[in-house]
Amino acid sequence: MIGRFFTILLYVALTLPSASFVSAQVGDGEPPEINNVQVEQVDDTTLRVSWETDEDADSLVNYGLQPDYGIVRIPEANRTVHSVTLDNLEAGRVYHFRVVSADSDGNQGISADYKITTSGTPTESGTGEGVDVGPGQVNDVTTQEIIEQIKQIQDPQEIKEIQNEIVKAVQGITEDLTIVGPPTVTPETTTALVEWTTDRPASSEVLFTPSSQYSPGVYAFQQSSTGGETSNHSIRLIGLESFTDYNFKVRSTDEFGITGESLDFTFQTKASLPEIRNLRIVKVEENAATLAWDTTVPAKALIEYQDMTTGVQNSKGRPTLATSHQMRISDLTLGARYVAFVIAENGGGDRVRSQPITFVTVRDTAPPIISNVTNESTLFPGSESRIQSIVEWRTDEPSSCLMTYREGVAGGVEPTTIEQEQVNFTERHVEVITDFAPATVYQFWLNCTDETGNTVQSENFVLFTPIQEKNIIDLILENFESTFGWVGNIGA
Repeated sequence: MIGRFFTILLYVALTLPSASFVSAQVGDGEPPEINNVQVEQVDDTTLRVSWETDEDADSLVNYGLQPDYGIVRIPEANRTVHSVTLDNLEAGRVYHFRVVSADSDGNQGISADYKITTSGTPTESGTGEGVDVGPGQVNDVTTQEIIEQIKQIQDPQEIKEIQNEIVKAVQGITEDLTIVGPPTVTPETTTALVEWTTDRPASSEVLFTPSSQYSPGVYAFQQSSTGGETSNHSIRLIGLESFTDYNFKVRSTDEFGITGESLDFTFQTKASLPEIRNLRIVKVEENAATLAWDTTVPAKALIEYQDMTTGVQNSKGRPTLATSHQMRISDLTLGARYVAFVIAENGGGDRVRSQPITFVTVRDTAPPIISNVTNESTLFPGSESRIQSIVEWRTDEPSSCLMTYREGVAGGVEPTTIEQEQVNFTERHVEVITDFAPATVYQFWLNCTDETGNTVQSENFVLFTPIQEKNIIDLILENFESTFGWVGNIGA
């Protein structure tokens, strides 16, 4: 039985294809970097191995008919170009070898495992058992004869032992699967094409996760290819979020179950292109015009416009991302015809341009447009609590505004108008009121006038001032008073 084991293992070892020459580096500290490994056949029993290092180092070659190498070493760490001759080899045999170099500090660089077949015809003495070994034949036993011997085995335990020994032999003589170079990524808005190469046919798998959720070595998603084993891998990731960073790595497994995987890499999907909708002229004035539009995704805003009579061009932009846009362009000429284009730019820098829109400046007869009215009240406690209310709003053109208010919402109270010390035309407005009482409802409205005298009054707005909180002493007294009626007479 043991003889059959050795026969099968030797057959597997000699009939598996040799792995390609792919160098790798392992070690600790800062070892010499090994590259440009070359092998020269001197004669049937002699090989010369040469390589280079990026610093002075010694020279060592591990070699043997199996991966448990022998050693040939030049101990002086005084060269960057290395050459070692291996003597007394057997003709026509497959040798394993790797090169090793250590610098004067003991940092050691080690190459990958290589295989080389010596020239010539193997001799009986060279096989170690006096048998000539040919392709597809082990100890004069053909592949079919080995298969027939296995078929005759009836004991499941023996079959399992054979299987385990074959797996060990395969793993011992097979190179680690190598991902050649970093993978390439071609990202789109919601997909990304990931491509990579392995040194031999293997499966294809990508593990990925949004970078905001990434922990080292942990990936939320994976996609695999059903196209079978290949050396040139390609997987299109789907269902991604636009303009999002992702961490990923690729992984491949060959027919022997040997797996290779890349380091972790990142990519970013493209931002969705904005679509410009509902572009319109909101208002035309003597020397200005207001345009408004919407975008399907948050975008920056830019207007390019040109005087169609003089050909003078100009532009105005806003760098903040928004989906609803309104912009006023000024310094125009009365009675001139203009053409304007709106440009929307998403967070990734991609731009789209609208169709042209034209207008003619005319005398301003339209009042300002009041928008974005907000109010906020704050109570400042003390012996005499104070209320501070801040009212803010905007107009679409420079305007001078007055705020009017009155207590309650049912009317009957004379309104109060806050007078301005000086007339100030602006698009942003704020009013601070300190005369309001706590826990009170107020009604207010705005009157705005533009520079040409057009006036508008806003709708009525309601403002609630905060309730004054009671201190701890007041709360204790109220509690006692509700329990003992005589407490209310204290201090009377």
